[in-house]
Amino acid sequence: MSLNKTKIEWTDYTWNPVTGCKHGCPYCYARSIANRFKGSKAWPNGFEPTFHPERLIDVHPGKARHLLGKKVFVCSMADLFGDWVPDEWIDSVIEAIDNWSVVHDPAERPIFQFLTKNPKRYEDFAIPENCWLGTTVESEAQAHRIDELNHAVNYQDNYAFVSFEPLLGKIDHPLKGLDWIIIGAQTGPGAKYPDKGVLDSLMMRAFFDGIPIFTKDSLKLDSPIREFPNRSLEVEP
Repeated sequence: MSLNKTKIEWTDYTWNPVTGCKHGCPYCYARSIANRFKGSKAWPNGFEPTFHPERLIDVHPGKARHLLGKKVFVCSMADLFGDWVPDEWIDSVIEAIDNWSVVHDPAERPIFQFLTKNPKRYEDFAIPENCWLGTTVESEAQAHRIDELNHAVNYQDNYAFVSFEPLLGKIDHPLKGLDWIIIGAQTGPGAKYPDKGVLDSLMMRAFFDGIPIFTKDSLKLDSPIREFPNRSLEVEP
């Protein structure tokens, strides 16, 4: 079973029909887990990209009715849209999600959340509307991904979001066109907390652009902001 409840604050479940990644990010938590359990049933190839077709059934409407109205982070232990991932793997994942089209009320379907460092590849696939398309940006050096994401979403009818996690530097790039942003700090050994001015600037710009903001616990804010693209707001006491 690859569908698991999660402590990730902005989603409800994780689902990993594909695991592994080739980006080599130094702060990657998934790689350390994969290397630790390499050779196990869950990680037969360690962090080498691996397709697990037997996991596709885990989100089938006939088996996972408890997902109605919930959010599912797809491939939290991989980059599904990395250049190295075969089209066939992605098509299989999208087909499994598209089974939920049998639920006629779109508001009741699960929301499947994608996150990639290669957002331009979203354009190559017909992705169901109940999917939120995201990209990761750590600093201005990766801000071009925002343009790539917005361009891709022009061809889709999906929410577009950016995860600024870990936020490692100032972001000057325009945010317009985004439906949501997530902000989090680096965690683990040697973690770097974002400069307060950098954090405040990003949040203020998103606020004035009308973009919902979700701040993660790793930021250790006195009053976390928990907004979602539907503009519902939950501010923790």
